[in-house]
Amino acid sequence: MFRFRKKPLGPFDDARSVQHWLASLPANDPLAAQRELLVELRRLAERTARRTPSGLAAVFIVDRKTSRVVRTLMAQYAEHAHRSAKIENQLWHSLFDLTQGFHACYAAFGREIADHPHHARWQALLPELVARRLVHLGHDAKLRLYRCEQWIPAKWAELHATFTRACAVKLERQSIVLSATRGATTVEREYLAVLLLLLADPGNLTPKQIEWVAAQLHEWCQPLRLTTEPRTASTFYVDLAGSAGLRRRALGPIDGRALFVDTRPLHAQLVEKRTELEQAAKTDPRSEKAPHRREQLDLFERIASRVDPEFKPVTRRGERTPASGAVDAIIGLGNITNFLRDDGPAPTTELNSSRSFANTMDLAVFGRTRTEPDIRSDYARRRLVAFSAPGGPWEMKDISTSGFRLHAPMSVATEITLSMLVAINRRGPETWVMGIVRRVRRLSADRAEIGLQLIANTLISAELVEQRKADAHYSVDGEHAAPVGRKFRGLFLSFSKRAGDPPVQSLIVPPVEYRADKRYMLQIPGAARPIRYGRLIEQHIDWVWTVVEPLEPDPVPAA
Repeated sequence: MFRFRKKPLGPFDDARSVQHWLASLPANDPLAAQRELLVELRRLAERTARRTPSGLAAVFIVDRKTSRVVRTLMAQYAEHAHRSAKIENQLWHSLFDLTQGFHACYAAFGREIADHPHHARWQALLPELVARRLVHLGHDAKLRLYRCEQWIPAKWAELHATFTRACAVKLERQSIVLSATRGATTVEREYLAVLLLLLADPGNLTPKQIEWVAAQLHEWCQPLRLTTEPRTASTFYVDLAGSAGLRRRALGPIDGRALFVDTRPLHAQLVEKRTELEQAAKTDPRSEKAPHRREQLDLFERIASRVDPEFKPVTRRGERTPASGAVDAIIGLGNITNFLRDDGPAPTTELNSSRSFANTMDLAVFGRTRTEPDIRSDYARRRLVAFSAPGGPWEMKDISTSGFRLHAPMSVATEITLSMLVAINRRGPETWVMGIVRRVRRLSADRAEIGLQLIANTLISAELVEQRKADAHYSVDGEHAAPVGRKFRGLFLSFSKRAGDPPVQSLIVPPVEYRADKRYMLQIPGAARPIRYGRLIEQHIDWVWTVVEPLEPDPVPAA
């Protein structure tokens, strides 16, 4: 009489009602389907909602049917997220909210099953419930890796507690079918898939590479088993009472509730794949698949080194030296080019006139008459504020011949993606250097670590003018000079590994301006030279890095 009335399940009453509800969802709009599904999942996870075994079976059906929507959204994210921050944010939050909705719903049903330990229908659904919770924890980890975020200790504790519950009732190796396309799996295999995904990522994988690795984990985890005793002296282990993932075993004793996994079968499989790719690259180096093979070969090498039980540190190209101090940073090709481009000298005042309006304003505002160096300094500072990264200066941590390690505010780190261009200045000499973001790692709620590969000791904003053929007797200079074509801006780079080494010159241009068959007049302050694009070094959605191939031995004076 006085019991609270629980809310009805609605579309999740049973299998028949949920099938009708799924058929009513928009088939060609995955985002709209996600929003409607999220509303029902949140309603079902409420404290006062009525949850039954048939309702949980209906949620399993929805989870199985909507996997296609999840795969579509993840494929769209991997292909299009880097083109627009708005698209990236919309797709990421759609996937993240859906995963969190399923996870909260399964957590509510898990508490319901814990309240009915002797109910046969509830207990029969427990293995699939635990497996699907692990699957969505894996989705959570993968989505955070898209943005170079690491799990907090509470997430690790939740993962270990979910697997521990399965081990307590001895269902960790019970065969379960979660998807008709993947076949049977087990709770242990899904738990290992999450651990290996977080172990294999070195911190600089793109979303497309992370998605590929996650798709291979079902096959990679098949020969792996968790044991209470180590099979070899060098192996990985996980502490079920801790707040971390897989670790290499040290020589000392291990505290806590440790389980061991021998990753040698997986490492051997990765080495075999790497050997096949190396052989294919040597056999047909000019194939259209050669760039894809090189990318896959690099990916296999990185993952194999991460899962190798024998610790083999990567040989560094240069020793790291601790460094400190604030640095100014400018992000993106457009911002760097516009900052380095100086359209005119800084505004100056009439210094010798005591009655000038400018001097009067200086006295009123600053209490003194500013000199020309002061005015130029203020002008440079305003230009820097206009183009530098928001959130303030970055902090230098260490430096090597190949790059830098910096700490950046989290407000700007969330907008940084791998392969972005960043120019930095250590606030001392007026020299800017440029690098490519190779690694992003979240350290705390307000700080992130940025790994920067150095590609230029000197950079200049250059203007390139397309040279068009006037007639059949076209020549670069001389009597039949080419008429002036369209103009655009790029970055002229010079890089020397050591002092005294001859500099290597290269060019970064927008992708739409990269045409290997064209000739250009490269104009930098004080010189102009006819060039064409040489070997392509690196190409991305917002910039192209290429070698400069001069068409004349010496530069000619600029007009």
